[in-house]
Amino acid sequence: MNTTPSPVLFATALLVSAFVLPTTACAFAEIERGSLTLSTTGRVAYDSNVAGHDSAQGDTVYTLAPTLNYSRAAGLGTIAASLGVAINRYADLSTQDSEDISSSLHISLPTPEGAREQGSFSAGYTDASDIDDSVGQRIRSKTWKASFVGTYRVGTRVNLNGSLSYSDTTRAVFTDRTQFGAGLGFDYSDFLGGFGLNGDYRYADTQSSSFTSGRDTSIDQTSHSVSSGLFYRFVSGLRASANVGYRWLDRGASETLSGQTGNNGMTIGIKLDGPFLPPSRFPKLKSSFAIGLQKGEALGLNDSGSTTLVGNLSLGWQARERTALTFSASRTQGLSTANESSVDNVVQLGATQRIGERTSLSAQLGQEWSTYPTTGRSDRRTRGSVSLGYSLNRYWRTGADYSVTLTHSSNSLLTYDRHVVSAYVNYTF
Repeated sequence: MNTTPSPVLFATALLVSAFVLPTTACAFAEIERGSLTLSTTGRVAYDSNVAGHDSAQGDTVYTLAPTLNYSRAAGLGTIAASLGVAINRYADLSTQDSEDISSSLHISLPTPEGAREQGSFSAGYTDASDIDDSVGQRIRSKTWKASFVGTYRVGTRVNLNGSLSYSDTTRAVFTDRTQFGAGLGFDYSDFLGGFGLNGDYRYADTQSSSFTSGRDTSIDQTSHSVSSGLFYRFVSGLRASANVGYRWLDRGASETLSGQTGNNGMTIGIKLDGPFLPPSRFPKLKSSFAIGLQKGEALGLNDSGSTTLVGNLSLGWQARERTALTFSASRTQGLSTANESSVDNVVQLGATQRIGERTSLSAQLGQEWSTYPTTGRSDRRTRGSVSLGYSLNRYWRTGADYSVTLTHSSNSLLTYDRHVVSAYVNYTF
């Protein structure tokens, strides 16, 4: 039986969500001095490559996505929460039909002037299907995440900082993964002239399941690391630091061909972090910059744990009142869905133009390079997108999007092109 909705049925569902659901939620527009809004989007799109590999098919997909958003700013603290579902129905590939769920919560602690403590808590849950470029497949995954960061000022010169993070991901295929991290550190200002002294301890635990029946490809790792060094704060807000430390990592014997279970060694960190263009001299520019040397907290199969240069840079330029330009670049290392270590480089340009009072036009163009050192595989992706939006009134908005992904991989099965064109209508109450 074909359950794909007709355009008439799709339009009817959108109108019902836009008018009936907001009426129900209207009584809850204000909760505990916070605002509650319902945003409903109906979208029709054509995706030329649904699965993300060389032999994948294209199809038309209809999406209905209502999302509840709650925000509250009480004093100097803030709360932001969202809960949404995207109902996706494919015209021909009905096996790809899905109901994608997403939710998030972010709380920042009130920090009045002179307060010793500050911090924030974030949590989220997603249950969605998406293309994973590291394995060249569309995978359904469920992910729970939570994190906390906080700082406590002990005195005029000493700050204590702590962090906790947790994530748990289950996938329909490939690996399930659980990661936990905890950190504790201190900053001591004016330790040596204008320099400060810092110290840090971090614990990390990674459990990742096996995804093959022929051999054990699971990951079971714990690591402890300590470091200490000097830092210097510039007037512009830029912070420079140099650290020396040591890391102890224990892993399963099946994770390397040699059967080695330990990976211990010295770590060296050099880092610049903060705005590198003073706002007083460049009022229309916003900048941030971070660079350092890093060993991966979790090592992939057969990875010996080499030190890698990582970092990020971003620039935002408000060229005119209605024109904004952005540039960003990053280099990171991580663990792929197939338990391989990866190094990812991304460069991206963006532009946004407001046309009149109701129309907006935005475009992005980016290049990505991914390498997998233990297998020698390398990928190169070019991504581009254009979006046009038009506000009919304060509640209704419509628009159209186009995106393209051109992927070339040393594994020919993962070389593919993807084009997605879509049109949408949004109602926010």
